[in-house]
Amino acid sequence: MKKLLSIAIAAAVAAPMAVSADTTIYGLIDNALVHTDSGATDSWDVQQGNGSSRFGVKGSEDLGNGMKAIFQYEWGTNTSEGPSSATTNPFWNRLAYVGLAGNFGTVAIGRQWNPYYGAVGKDNIMNYGGSHNTYSYWNGNGASTYRVGNALAYMSPNMSGFSAQFAVIADAAANTDDGADGIAFAVKYDNGPLNVGLGYTALEGTTATAAVTPNLVNGDGIANTIGSEAVAATADIDQWGLGAKYNFGNFAIVGRYENVDTGASNDYETFALGAEAYFGNNTLRVIYAEGETDNKSVDKEQFGLGIQHNFSKRTRVYAEYNN
Repeated sequence: MKKLLSIAIAAAVAAPMAVSADTTIYGLIDNALVHTDSGATDSWDVQQGNGSSRFGVKGSEDLGNGMKAIFQYEWGTNTSEGPSSATTNPFWNRLAYVGLAGNFGTVAIGRQWNPYYGAVGKDNIMNYGGSHNTYSYWNGNGASTYRVGNALAYMSPNMSGFSAQFAVIADAAANTDDGADGIAFAVKYDNGPLNVGLGYTALEGTTATAAVTPNLVNGDGIANTIGSEAVAATADIDQWGLGAKYNFGNFAIVGRYENVDTGASNDYETFALGAEAYFGNNTLRVIYAEGETDNKSVDKEQFGLGIQHNFSKRTRVYAEYNN
């Protein structure tokens, strides 16, 4: 399938608005006119360019002794068309967590960013959701696993560029004997021009069909599939990945490698390599990704090219192509 984002409507980020000294309301609207040519189908459609426009509220309270309470709510919204009827819910959860932060680091509970994605997803450089979501080849459980629900997470403080994060996902699936349905762990180094991350995530198999999949994937019910092959609901899944980004002058290169063990013949590995070039208010992006299963039943390649112009820190337009 070929997709050409021939006209991208401005993505306007709402200016942060202080409700009180420690609370901020924020948002993003990103709509795009998309041309899709799959050979059999040639169509135009207005879609959400980045996969999900959103709005949210976040804040903190100083508790003294270097400690503070933190919270964040964030909802996705459909801005390309809106709800199809009055009974359709126009919002869905992206983030919803509360926690404590201090010199010891941060502890949070609820729906939050996946440590694995934060460490490995360096190749998520494109604007259009149809492009970057599929560069992590496994549909849902790769670096495109942005957020996890039912999570208890810890993030260490920054130690000379090094940091670590760990999350336990627990949604009371009937099969678990240790109280945990999934885990995610990551270590990162971010100092100067170099940003490197190593991540690991595991999903405990279940006899209840896909009982824990929506939480470990993204909480929005994305199917747990590899290409056209469904992963057995009883499989334990282990995955590790490495991501890196290096900036030099007006250029940056990004890369990612992932290896997934499903306990079946459709284990797979995938990689991506991309680059960005910055020219004043303009950014040029290119990315290539490839992945295949061990049994060679699925072998996939993707290429993306895009250009972005920033009118300001809050408003941009872009055009992108992805095959």
